[in-house]
Amino acid sequence: MNPIHLIIIGDELLAGKRQDKHLQKIASTLASRGAELTSCESIRDVPGAVTEAIKNRLANDTLIITTGGLGPTVDDLTREGISDATGTGLRFDEDLWSKLKARYERRGRKISDSSRSQALVPERGTFFPNDFGTAPGLVFECEQYPGSLVVALPGPPRELNPMWDDQALAFLAERYNWPAPPRRILLRFVMAPEAGIDEKMRPILKGHPDVGLSSLIRIGRVDVTLSLPSDYPNNTAILREIADRTQDEFQDFVFSRSEFTGEEPDRLVDLEEMVMDILRLRKETLATAESCTGGLISKWLTDYPGSSDVFWGGVIAYDNSIKQNLLKVSTGTLDTDGAVSESTARQMVEGLLDLTQTTWGIGVTGIAGPGGGSEEKPVGLVYVAVGNRERIEVKRYEFPGDREFVRELSASVGLWMLWRRLIQTEPKE
Repeated sequence: MNPIHLIIIGDELLAGKRQDKHLQKIASTLASRGAELTSCESIRDVPGAVTEAIKNRLANDTLIITTGGLGPTVDDLTREGISDATGTGLRFDEDLWSKLKARYERRGRKISDSSRSQALVPERGTFFPNDFGTAPGLVFECEQYPGSLVVALPGPPRELNPMWDDQALAFLAERYNWPAPPRRILLRFVMAPEAGIDEKMRPILKGHPDVGLSSLIRIGRVDVTLSLPSDYPNNTAILREIADRTQDEFQDFVFSRSEFTGEEPDRLVDLEEMVMDILRLRKETLATAESCTGGLISKWLTDYPGSSDVFWGGVIAYDNSIKQNLLKVSTGTLDTDGAVSESTARQMVEGLLDLTQTTWGIGVTGIAGPGGGSEEKPVGLVYVAVGNRERIEVKRYEFPGDREFVRELSASVGLWMLWRRLIQTEPKE
C-alpha cells in the first residue's frame, strides 16, 4: 500500500485554541477502504512552512493530504505553498469564479476581489467544488514525482467532511485502486470492561484469524467492530456467527448491534436512545432524580428529538432540602444514613414515582469529588437506584477517577440498570 501522510495546518491548533477534528475522520475512512494513514504532522500557517513540509515528504509519500489554510485571507497560504512544493502552477478558473459570485448574489451579497484566490486551481490536477463554503478542494499532480498527489482540503469540518465523503475519497479510491469497503458488524457494550471483553472474545475468535477486531472506548461504554474484506468468502455469515456468540456471552452488556459496509453504520444507536425506544414501544414513561450527576441523565435523554414521548422530567436534588421536600426522603434517613446511602437512593426513587406518576424512575446520589469524601464514604462512592412501583433495585459503586469520570459513569450505570430491567420484564397491560 502506498504511503499516505496527513498535514494539519493552522496556527490556532498549535496554540491550543482549537482541537483538531480531522485526524480521526480521515484515518478511519482510509482504513475502511483498505488504505492506511502512515504518518501525520501539524504545522503553522506561516510563509514557507507548507512548502517545506511537503518537500520533506514527497520523496517518500505517494499521497499527501492537507487540511486548512485555503481561505481568502492573507494568512491562508496552503494553496501557494503546495504549488511551490510540487512545481504545479495555479490558474484562475472563470467558471468557478462565476459560480462563487452567483452564490453570493443569491444571498444578497457581493463577493470581494480578495476572494478571487478561491478560484485558483492547479494547472495539473483537478479540484472538488465546495457546497458548504468558498474554498474548493485542490488536487496537485507533482512534476518531480509522477504518480504522487497532494490533496488540499478546507479546514472547517462542515466543509471538509462532506467534500471528503462525497468527492475526495471516491476519487482517491479509483486513482489508487483501493479495495471495496469491508463488511463490518458493530457491537455496543455498556458497563463491560475492555479487558473482560477481550478475554471472553478470544475463544470466540479462535479459528477466524482473518477477522479484524477494533474497539473504541468511552466512559462506561465500548464499541467493538468486527470486519472482513468485502471479497472474503461467506464474510457476512462468519461475522454474524461471531456476533451471535458474543451477544450470548454478554447478554447484559450488548445493547446495540449494527451490520454495515464501510466506515460506520448509517445510524448509531446509543444507550439512552435505546432505552427511550423500548419505553416508547411499551407505552411507559420515565423520570429522574439526580444529585451528583446534576441532571446529566436528563441532558442525555433530551438530546434526542421525541424524548418528550417518554421522559417526564427530572429533579436535580443537589441539596438535602430538595430530597426532603420534593422527593420525601425522610429526615431520619438523612440523619442516620446520610445523603449518600442505599436508603436515600431508594427513597429518592420512591418519592420521584409518587411525584411524577411515571412508570420508571432513576435515582443517583454520590460523591463526585474532588472534595467531600471521608474514610467511610470516599470520593467516587455512588448509589444508583432504578425501579417501578413493584421493585426498586439499588447498587453501590466506588468509581476511581476525576469528577467528570464519576458523573458520566454514574449516569451510564443508571441507564444500563434501567435497560436491563426493561429487557427482563414484560410491559404492563
